[in-house]
Amino acid sequence: MTKSDVPRRFRGVMERRGWLGQTPVLLGVSGGSDSMSLLCAFSRLYEPSQLVVLHMDHGLRGASSRDGEFVKKRCAELGVRCVIERRPVSALSRKGESEEAAGRRLRYELYEETAQRFGCRLVALGHTRDDLAENTLMNLARGCGLWGVAGMPEQRDIYIRPLLSFRRQELRDFLRAQGWSWVDDETNALNIYQRNRVRNEVMPLLAREVNSGVVEHLASLAEEAQLWRKMQEEQSSALCREVSLPQRGWPCLSLSKLRRVHEFQRRELVRFVGRRLELPALSRVRIEELDRLMRRSGRFVFQWGSAVDVEAGGGMLCWHPAAEKRLEALELSLGETARWGGWRVSLRRKDASAEAGFGLRCPLDGARPVVLQKNSEKYDVTTSFFPVIFQKNVFRAEKKQNQWEILRHSVKYNIVAEVVLSPLVGRWRESLWN
Repeated sequence: MTKSDVPRRFRGVMERRGWLGQTPVLLGVSGGSDSMSLLCAFSRLYEPSQLVVLHMDHGLRGASSRDGEFVKKRCAELGVRCVIERRPVSALSRKGESEEAAGRRLRYELYEETAQRFGCRLVALGHTRDDLAENTLMNLARGCGLWGVAGMPEQRDIYIRPLLSFRRQELRDFLRAQGWSWVDDETNALNIYQRNRVRNEVMPLLAREVNSGVVEHLASLAEEAQLWRKMQEEQSSALCREVSLPQRGWPCLSLSKLRRVHEFQRRELVRFVGRRLELPALSRVRIEELDRLMRRSGRFVFQWGSAVDVEAGGGMLCWHPAAEKRLEALELSLGETARWGGWRVSLRRKDASAEAGFGLRCPLDGARPVVLQKNSEKYDVTTSFFPVIFQKNVFRAEKKQNQWEILRHSVKYNIVAEVVLSPLVGRWRESLWN
């Protein structure tokens, strides 16, 4: 490999994907060899003013601040803006969340914040071909199905991985040839994390005992699966448009049309809708269970986790916030927030010109509670998951197809408030049904 090989191939990747010229670019740099290769390659291709480097100190090691100082020093030599942020993973982990998962969540939250702060159009991450192979193997071992075989994509939204065609060792050779160094995280040698065990034990064992080209073979498999994934996403999107009922104003599909579709495409469509709504992925067993219900039942409620239901009725299949715990009435006073089924509900004063999101704006008596109650008078799969909202002797509101119908029993009260209904899980307004 010549000294110019990595820069030439790197530029080729940037041009092929149309990333070249989309500036400024935010680089996630830990100080390890992969991320330092990313910084080195970008610094040869871009002006310093077009780059922003972000380093997150996870606070998991006593020497972790050393890594930030190392990155900061290199950025100063290059004249590149550098942001160092400390996010102690152990202290900020959620209940039941592993350190790996918490660290990833916090990093991506910080990427989002910093990209917005500096107006960055892309966020570049330093994952290599070795990472792609490891990711694919781990997904296979977890029972990922065809979609997960594709591993990590070259691009997802604003996040890009321009080093996925490079092996880790060739990047280290490139750095040495440039006179660059890196810092080694000593915990990478400890098999306390799953990825470390795969990298340090499983992959070397496969290379030694099964096939020395295992990394390349797994990475190539992932690339083939990515082509399939792209094709399948396009087919599912087209099928979704064909069977959806967008006039309903909510994620809603025609059951009769779904039943005429091949079971593989039907199951992939269900997964597609889940991804569109950014819901947690279901296991293969749960997808098959939902598919059986779709084929055999005209009316059912299927729980997609604890906060979302898939409900069938009236020839339609509808995704919506869950029905759990919504049978009981809920009372709210001004300023209060509570959970009602799959909704987070709040009652607050609101300027008359503001919008109420999924809820409604209404005059009310500020001294009385507002009540949310299950609508048991009518059954409509597209609206029954919305509560009836009322204040005794003041108003009553029911959700009709695309709007709230408000009946006022008194005009005496004119305090304007907003009942805000926010789904606990999912990004419903970002979907094609709105």
